[in-house]
Amino acid sequence: MVERITVIGAGATGHGVAAVMSMRGFQVTFYDDERYAHCFEEIKKAGGIQLRGKVRGTGMPSKMTTDVEEAIKGAEVIFIDVMSDRHEEIALRIAPYVEDGQHILIIPGNLGSFIFRRVFKEQNVQAKVTLTEKEGNFFPCRLSDGAEVTVGMPLNLTKGKVASLPSSDTARVLEALDGVVGYSANDNVFEGVLNAGNVINHIASTVLSAAEIDHKGKDFSLFKYAFTPSVVNCIKKIRMERKAVIEAAGMKEHGNPTSMIERIQHLEEHPEIHTFYNTMDGPCALDHRYLHEDCGCGGAFTVSVAKRLGIETPVLSSFLGVAGAINDRDYLNKDGRTLENLGFPENMTLEEIIKQI
Repeated sequence: MVERITVIGAGATGHGVAAVMSMRGFQVTFYDDERYAHCFEEIKKAGGIQLRGKVRGTGMPSKMTTDVEEAIKGAEVIFIDVMSDRHEEIALRIAPYVEDGQHILIIPGNLGSFIFRRVFKEQNVQAKVTLTEKEGNFFPCRLSDGAEVTVGMPLNLTKGKVASLPSSDTARVLEALDGVVGYSANDNVFEGVLNAGNVINHIASTVLSAAEIDHKGKDFSLFKYAFTPSVVNCIKKIRMERKAVIEAAGMKEHGNPTSMIERIQHLEEHPEIHTFYNTMDGPCALDHRYLHEDCGCGGAFTVSVAKRLGIETPVLSSFLGVAGAINDRDYLNKDGRTLENLGFPENMTLEEIIKQI
């Protein structure tokens, strides 16, 4: 039975995970580097991390530290709760200190397991650890004040899906995590990233809201202002393109990725999402994870898989191109988590690749 958990990443999700796991009785070490030391001071002053919204309570981590060696030593499970742009940074930080038997859970996954695996190999890490990705985030949340997180939807520790790299580790990880989370298994990490809901919900809506985001900044809320009929029409076309890729890859689409949008469009009929609607603000700028993660990870990966399968994705590809122009990034090629950039040469078929993971 797991007792010691380390949570890495002092953003909203990291705060939320540290609070929830502390409230549930685990010995939680909360880590990030010196840039986030003020967050830990605020938690100490407040007497814990306050959870508001759909999850309520106060969780006080057993330890908060900016010392990475202290954070990793003795941990049984390590939650990685950072934006995808920080995966390599965090992998390099923890590489010298990981220990045999530790389970590393990346939330959300975003193909981060490939980044950690590459870095660990380059750093000659000898410890036997597992690398596992969760499909989607822990829960929707925002830092609403110092040491305070507002949660938009109820906590569900059994609904999520995960897969390890390699997938042969997944069953062992789920057994080890019994009592921490009750997630079920994806067949592989590709299944999770191809089903990430935010690729559908964030990309077109953010790009088509670019001028309004520039004007409103911190006063902008995607879920309040973005989902007009024309935007939703583009979102539905992206969904159908991705669904075709998922099915051609021999997988199934997980649920309805536009269900939240549909509920927002009929808000008066769905009081259960009022907290989500009223508190999940942002993005406040276009240089934001809503584009960097969803274009550079799930979006770019979907397009690269489509190419291997001979499928056209004109709408999604166009939005990734425009998003790249906005942020001066090449999401579709050098800056994206494509099959090629993950180390799979163009002459490999998807079937051959999946056998390797």
